[in-house]
Amino acid sequence: MSARNQNQSVKSKIGGLYRLRRDAARTNRALDATWKLIVLVIGMTLLGLGIFFLLFPGPGWAIIIIGLIILASEYSWANRMLHPVKRFTSSLTLKLMSDEYKQRRMHIALVATFLLVVSMYAYWDEWGLTMNGVRDLSSAIFSL
Repeated sequence: MSARNQNQSVKSKIGGLYRLRRDAARTNRALDATWKLIVLVIGMTLLGLGIFFLLFPGPGWAIIIIGLIILASEYSWANRMLHPVKRFTSSLTLKLMSDEYKQRRMHIALVATFLLVVSMYAYWDEWGLTMNGVRDLSSAIFSL
């Protein structure tokens, strides 16, 4: 079985398990209301935390998107807010998987590897297998 089929299988198993539990909770009114309240509290907490992380260092947009995904499982307004993100990620995935982009990425990796090897040989030629070059460079940077 390929990795993609395994991922799809795991995704469908988790989704199926969630749907089974959610459908069971819908049969009981109190449990249904509790489920929606828990989803609302967790989703809104993540949205608030994401907004906080937009103002301060942290993964703000990632947490906002995760909060919207959680809210979208129960609320259609969150699903509508998540729609542009889904559209963007779909187009980005198509672009990243295109043959042109793969070829460009391979060329960049080849050039980066070449530059790294050349710089390592230049360093070894100048200073050998010591850290003297790093010390010289750091002292020159920190003395400014």
